[in-house]
Amino acid sequence: MFRTPASRLPSALQARPLAMAVLLLGLLPALAACGPSNRLREVSLDQSRIAIVAAIPPHPRVQAGSPEEGAIRLRDPLGSMARVGTAAEKYRQVQRAQARLDSAVARVDVADRIARQVLAQSAETLRFSPAARPSGADFILDLRIRDYALVADSFEGATFFVIEGDLLLLEAATGRELWDGRIQEREVLTGSLFGLPAAAGNVITARALAGLSSAEMATGLDRLADFAAQRVTDRLRRDYARSRDDYERRR
Repeated sequence: MFRTPASRLPSALQARPLAMAVLLLGLLPALAACGPSNRLREVSLDQSRIAIVAAIPPHPRVQAGSPEEGAIRLRDPLGSMARVGTAAEKYRQVQRAQARLDSAVARVDVADRIARQVLAQSAETLRFSPAARPSGADFILDLRIRDYALVADSFEGATFFVIEGDLLLLEAATGRELWDGRIQEREVLTGSLFGLPAAAGNVITARALAGLSSAEMATGLDRLADFAAQRVTDRLRRDYARSRDDYERRR
């Protein structure tokens, strides 16, 4: 996977400003329809070489409480969450959890994992060869994540995983856009999704999340990255499969 800062990408590959939010129990998946650009019927990816470039925030953003409740301090997201409650014990809990979350985020490169998984999963299902760099590729997958986060509205409420962005397929030689798939996910954070044992319960509240160890949080971030990558890959696979009849007729 080749990651290029958005500011250094060619104009055809530049990403929109990115954001990221994390902490909200109750995730609901929704993948928007493919954008207006869909020229997959004009090309075959079989045996081609494809590289991926990614413009993704390096670490997830944690948002606790609604935006109307005040600004979220980036270095103290769980502490910010405590403002929705009044009990001093809640504040102490989220402060302790903040250190564990910081440790987990430092151990898991969510952005890199999403990009690598998208390339690997797409290559397996679409039968192309991953290229190490765009300069050696026939096509480029341009992954642009604007927002991914854990969002919690309240200490006792559900936590949600949120991700929003686009995956574009570009012709490497010309930068021509062949396909644009929009990614919009809002999924309730459950124990199974986050990789927790059944004893942890089904829906993970902000209180439960605050009680996780650094290792448990790191495992959960890995699984969320894999979940996001699978959603992105599914969109490309479905649209590419639909385009094959048109491609054969054009030959």
